[in-house]
Amino acid sequence: MASIITRLSLRSKNLFSNALSARHDKVTAVKTDADRRVKTIKEASGAPAILIDATEYYSAGTETVFIFIKNKTTIADKYLYIKIGTQLAFKLKPGAYTVFPWYVASASIDVNIYSNDATAGVQVEYFAVEETT
Repeated sequence: MASIITRLSLRSKNLFSNALSARHDKVTAVKTDADRRVKTIKEASGAPAILIDATEYYSAGTETVFIFIKNKTTIADKYLYIKIGTQLAFKLKPGAYTVFPWYVASASIDVNIYSNDATAGVQVEYFAVEETT
């Protein structure tokens, strides 16, 4: 059985009157056929590209997919926008990333993506793998 281990560590000495320190570890059991790619996104908001196709994961509506998406650029003001179906879910600034479990409730609700640079595009790194538990 394959697994992905995530660790979230939050620390701040000056945000609150008391220092903040928290760490959360999570082990997620996954299948072994992960989809991992790096690509350049030139699509604009009017016509987002399909990043992760729901038909590849949906069968009975019980699938949850572990997803990681990162904006690989280091150039200021180059953003990636992530939509789930028609809902804008994330705006990723340069170097920013997100990790989330996606419950695939329908074969027609994809994870879509677009950038604010239709000329040169913005590089995205992502992977998706179906959870087994």
